[in-house]
Amino acid sequence: MILVKILSIIHDLLRNMCFTYANNHRSPLRKAQPDMANQQEEKDRYTEFLKNLSDEYRGEKFRWLRFLLCDYLKESLLKEKDVIAFDLFNEIRVKNIIKHPEVNLLSEIAEVTDVPAAKLVIKDYENGVKRGRTLPPNRKALFEALKELQPGDFRKLQYFYKLKKCCVYDKWDLVLHLEIKGRLDNTKEKIKQFADILSDTKAKDKLSNLSTLTETGENLQSTSSVEQLGVYAPSEPKELNRKNFNVMLIQTALWYQDRNKLTMLKLLFTNDVKASTEYSDVYSLFEALVESRKIYVRNYKYLIDMVKVTDTRGVVEDVKLLSDANKDGKITSFTPYRQTLMEMGKVLSPDEAKRVGNVYEVPQNAYTDQWSLIMHLEKTKNVFADGAKEIIQYLKYIGLHHVALKLKPITTNKRSNDTKIPRRTKKRKR
Repeated sequence: MILVKILSIIHDLLRNMCFTYANNHRSPLRKAQPDMANQQEEKDRYTEFLKNLSDEYRGEKFRWLRFLLCDYLKESLLKEKDVIAFDLFNEIRVKNIIKHPEVNLLSEIAEVTDVPAAKLVIKDYENGVKRGRTLPPNRKALFEALKELQPGDFRKLQYFYKLKKCCVYDKWDLVLHLEIKGRLDNTKEKIKQFADILSDTKAKDKLSNLSTLTETGENLQSTSSVEQLGVYAPSEPKELNRKNFNVMLIQTALWYQDRNKLTMLKLLFTNDVKASTEYSDVYSLFEALVESRKIYVRNYKYLIDMVKVTDTRGVVEDVKLLSDANKDGKITSFTPYRQTLMEMGKVLSPDEAKRVGNVYEVPQNAYTDQWSLIMHLEKTKNVFADGAKEIIQYLKYIGLHHVALKLKPITTNKRSNDTKIPRRTKKRKR
């Protein structure tokens, strides 16, 4: 009897052990199916979240996003035109830069770009956990600086780096283009070169943060001090190198361009720049002068004489290297004849220019101001030949005595005329 009870107890124990063993081996399989389903559901929800977020980054906001994520993207993706924000998100998701349920990087982008709708999309994503990667501090600092960049500085950068308009659409494309080509990277020299071109104080203040990042071990260093370059230094300028010289040309060209002085300079440069009337901006004229060796790194007296002849000494306030224009000195870069034409243009008002144009039957679409009118008369009518006596007489007839007075120096010195006087050849005696 006792033996039967013992066998019964052993049987129950063995049966319980078998059930426990079976349950322990079957339970992962049973639990795996709902767990896998939940994971797939969360992944799909995360994908939907990325799609909704990408809808908030279109147009310029897309270029912001691409700029902030460019450290993680393939070069080919940066160059492609038919790319949307979701393609960028997918790329960094494949590289495991972002993954469910981490939203820290995306949340930081929404904060930096200050897109309220994007912030709401992230807030509505219930499983969002603020952990994972963050934006590189140097990228954030550069982004903040570029947001402050004004159109004038964008043009300066285009001129300095010699970028065609077809290559860059805006400032974001410009910086990406420079980074792809290796012309702007994490080195101190290249970032400093980039910062020194800017004149906007807000942008320069933002870029000054990069110096602190470099000192603490981060990438990118720059300085917001243009004075270190010598272009705006309040004291005597330092010796120019090629890059500093290029910056000076850009600053000077933009000063004249912004004040609509292009046609005035075309008239002044007529003899030194071939087909000067065909140039569309001041910097192109300066480039032509560099090619013809009228100006170069060690000698830019031509520009100083230009400031004196045109009486535009206001440029010295922005470009200290031209401060010699405020000093007395002989003008040697332009002939007295050319200087006299400039004096005529200074005193000739737009209404008076129309009167002169009517005398010589110049169509109004042939000139835009007094400078282009003088160029037209000089080229087509030859009214300034033989001491300009003819035009002086007609100027007096139409009541422009003050303009005629400016042309008198030509009559007293015919050989100051820019036109070459042919040599007289002696006839041989037979």
